[in-house]
Amino acid sequence: MLFGNSGKQPLSCDLPAPLNPADIFSQSSGKPQNHSNMKLTTWNIEHLKRPLVNPQTPANKARLLSISDQIFQMDSDILCILEAPGDILLMQNWINLPREAGGLNGTYKIAVIPGTQEVLDANPANVRKALQSLYLMQGNDLTGDQWIWFLIKEPLFHESAAYVQNPKIWQGMTGRKNWAVNYWGSYESTAADHWRHPQTLVLKLGKFTIEIIGLHLKSKVNMKPAFDTNGKLAHSYVDEALRARVRLATEAYDVRMYIERRFHQERKPFIMVCGDMNDGPGREFFERQFLFFDLISNIQGDVFFSSRFLNHALFDFEEHLRWTTEFNDKIEMWAQANFQYYDQMPSGIDMTQRQLIDHILFTQAFTGRTTGPKVKSQAGFVEHTIHEKINAVLPASRKTSDHRPVSVEITL
Repeated sequence: MLFGNSGKQPLSCDLPAPLNPADIFSQSSGKPQNHSNMKLTTWNIEHLKRPLVNPQTPANKARLLSISDQIFQMDSDILCILEAPGDILLMQNWINLPREAGGLNGTYKIAVIPGTQEVLDANPANVRKALQSLYLMQGNDLTGDQWIWFLIKEPLFHESAAYVQNPKIWQGMTGRKNWAVNYWGSYESTAADHWRHPQTLVLKLGKFTIEIIGLHLKSKVNMKPAFDTNGKLAHSYVDEALRARVRLATEAYDVRMYIERRFHQERKPFIMVCGDMNDGPGREFFERQFLFFDLISNIQGDVFFSSRFLNHALFDFEEHLRWTTEFNDKIEMWAQANFQYYDQMPSGIDMTQRQLIDHILFTQAFTGRTTGPKVKSQAGFVEHTIHEKINAVLPASRKTSDHRPVSVEITL
């Protein structure tokens, strides 16, 4: 337990021994004893810090009520929240608020890196800044307050001895804190790193250890003018777009490097990767015309080494429902109008309007087994129904998020 209802409390290092996975939901989780599924959800909650700073104001309370309602309806056992504040006290205060105030009734615990409490005790004045070097999150209060937190229900939190792995272990295993990037066509390299370092949740379920890597890769936002006076793509816009996508791919490849190291330690590690990757499978205009690769393949690995290949939780989800964000993509619209056969390329969704940028992937250890954690067919899905029914009647200021959550059911 990190924080109590009445303020900070010391971290408890004496967690109970892990139980058999099938027994985890036999106590106070509200699920029947013979229900042995564990639901993981990843959700980018747009600018979550804004309502948490002053949760009592009418506007903020109204939005938090919507967010709380969606979380309770999804009923996830593990919730990976992105765009959360780095101030963990804000998160804990929100969790402890009653549901009627827009909180979570204390239903969840926040998994932390060992030593978090000691760091906070040494620098209580600025929580985000105090934790920044421990969690390896860059930026300041304006540019670096989109963190990754794992919220876990009781009794799973204690019975799995849940914690977040120190990111320095990741860097030690990959052998690098940053890496050299050769942008498209350039012989000169530039240093790059994770703006938001991946956070790795570790769960112990009986004799099985599961790692869940939470990601929020760097945004591809391009502030350059897209078109020149003749309606053609501006060179400066293309250059910036390619740089952003190459850098994004190197972040994804660093994740793959960590996963490869895990395969050198175990034959079949239980690893999941989830979060907002700011891109998806398949190739949009810049990938089709310039780069010739997609982002997700950098994390999934090589299909020819199938035992180390990562499956996508939405692989067997309906094609037309595989999307998590909606915006008018002016580049895709322009490409469809100017490139022959462009609109006939397979995608499953109208990529000018909808995008799949939030993902859950998992190693082969979760498949083809009779015991231990399993991901069965059609276990992954986008939370369209709950998200739409809650947001359909809300004004823009109260909507929960511009991202739809992605979930997967893990059979224990």
